[in-house]
Amino acid sequence: MQHLESLSREELVQYLRFTSGLAMAVDGLWFMAAEKATDFEQALAMDVNVWAWYAPLVVKRIRRNFEITGNGLNALKEIIRHDPLWWTMDVQLPEDTSERLVFEVRECPALIAMEKMERKTLTCEPVERAYLEALASAVDPGIAVEALKLPPRQSPDEVCCRWAFRYRKVDG
Repeated sequence: MQHLESLSREELVQYLRFTSGLAMAVDGLWFMAAEKATDFEQALAMDVNVWAWYAPLVVKRIRRNFEITGNGLNALKEIIRHDPLWWTMDVQLPEDTSERLVFEVRECPALIAMEKMERKTLTCEPVERAYLEALASAVDPGIAVEALKLPPRQSPDEVCCRWAFRYRKVDG
């Protein structure tokens, strides 16, 4: 830890992106090993479950470590900003209102890797949907998730994916 404390701000940002990328690499390698041991459908089902289970843990730990309180779209936005999953990606929030938050991934190393491998079936939609729905629900059960644009892409210049979070009041 002493080494980290001596790093400059730029070096710390680079280090955070690097470690986030390592975690994503482990996820990809895990999926390929699970696929080899079983088949694509079973590996995908396991991956969806893991990401859905992981999301509430992320929310709980981010809230505890960064004192993010409250619910609704503002709390979700803060959770997303603190979530290391997105640190290797170019993520934007092009629409941010009290009723709707649009989440856009402009560059995604996982999608780029799958495109290079020429995978015919991409894991993006089911895995990311499971994660985003579980993340939103852990922040506030009143947040609904909608896919606006999903892979495959026609060109690497296109947005990788776009999602909308909408707040709907939950009775209870």
